[in-house]
Amino acid sequence: MSTTGTAALPSSLATLLSKYGNTTTNSTTDTSSHSAPKPTGGRLGADPAFTLSLSSQDTSAALVGYNRLAQLGDKFETEVSKLETPTNSQANTVSVTVTQLAQAQSIATSPIGNPDKASLGTGTLTIQTGTLNPDTNAFTASSSAKAVSIPITGGTLNDIATSINAAKAGVTAQVVEEGGGYALHLTGAATGASNAFTISGLSDLTYDPSAANSSAMGTVSAAQDAHFSVGGKDYSSATNDNVPVAIGTRTSFTQVGTQTVALSTASDQVQSLANTFNAMQKAIVSLTSKDGGLDKDANLAAGLFKNLGDAATATVDTAGPFKSLADIGVTLQSDGTLKIDPTKLDAAITQDSDGVQALVNQIASTIDDTVKPYTGSSGSLKSQVNLLSTMVARGGPSLLDYLNGTADTQSGQNSLASLLGGNSATSGTAAQSNLASYLSSGKATNPDLSALFT
Repeated sequence: MSTTGTAALPSSLATLLSKYGNTTTNSTTDTSSHSAPKPTGGRLGADPAFTLSLSSQDTSAALVGYNRLAQLGDKFETEVSKLETPTNSQANTVSVTVTQLAQAQSIATSPIGNPDKASLGTGTLTIQTGTLNPDTNAFTASSSAKAVSIPITGGTLNDIATSINAAKAGVTAQVVEEGGGYALHLTGAATGASNAFTISGLSDLTYDPSAANSSAMGTVSAAQDAHFSVGGKDYSSATNDNVPVAIGTRTSFTQVGTQTVALSTASDQVQSLANTFNAMQKAIVSLTSKDGGLDKDANLAAGLFKNLGDAATATVDTAGPFKSLADIGVTLQSDGTLKIDPTKLDAAITQDSDGVQALVNQIASTIDDTVKPYTGSSGSLKSQVNLLSTMVARGGPSLLDYLNGTADTQSGQNSLASLLGGNSATSGTAAQSNLASYLSSGKATNPDLSALFT
């Protein structure tokens, strides 16, 4: 993990990462399977001097902090291990509410007589495509498509329709029998507000979507986008077909109303990995901040923070095209958390969903291998808790028992209050509750889809 940009981290953590962050040993990548950086190296995460030099009050605070971190580490390992194999569970779903369907602009003349005899005149017909703003009703000509001038030498409906279709101006012409006569219908080649058009040049064939009521031709349907919402956020799409409603998940709209769409399992797994990883990194940042308990003894926590970052950015061997999280748009930020680029991840899932899933499994396994030396009854976090507990042990139930919620005597509460400067509120139950909130707070909804529509 790069130690640049450490200004985003608490000073206790940033100082250690800047000073010792590049001394981690055995962190070279082995692409034969997956590689896990070893938990310690140099002084980062392995120097007992940090603990042994603490004051009595700082030792007590560090005990509380490392006990919390040990509990969270165990929970983190359990959660990340679930991501080491492809999910066999039923895919999650997302509710999509469609309030408006996309449609193409369509206009028509009034019915007239014989389409091969009745004439609407000759001259030059000009068609300009552009965008109709649904809020202001203003039409803006397209900057990429110039106006198309179409010579009209035969003024009958059929002659005009033939000339328009031959010009390939982004508009399709059709003569339709209706109302006891024949009408010329002009329809945009594609749906969406950006596919509106104006027509001018012949007095009976004029239309401006921003002034439809004063145009010679009548409106059959206006150019408009589909409007829909996902997770309380509103979106629009120029088409009703293959519309992104989550990263790696698409559906088609056929009517207004609410529909339930199965999410891509690969996308769900990437999001779960990022949420779980970020919860752990944020917890370390919180605990090493002022009043977090570990600001005076952040060494072991800093080692875990860096090694998790190294694991998340590792290159692994997979059968698919993706070898690192960066390949699918998931990158490590300066605060140690993972950020998802929805556009790049969506493209990766579209390219090879199984390849994305295989990458998540391998990276999760790498992260799991990295955190294992820290967790469990023999892990370095529990060893640190035991060391600190020994240093501050007093009469009555041990402080460790109190933190784990097993002490029930008044003497134990008084002992804890003494060690923590009169604050006995940080019990084992409270610590467990706080730790649970770290992970639950990471259960974010799908990232904003706006980038997929640009």
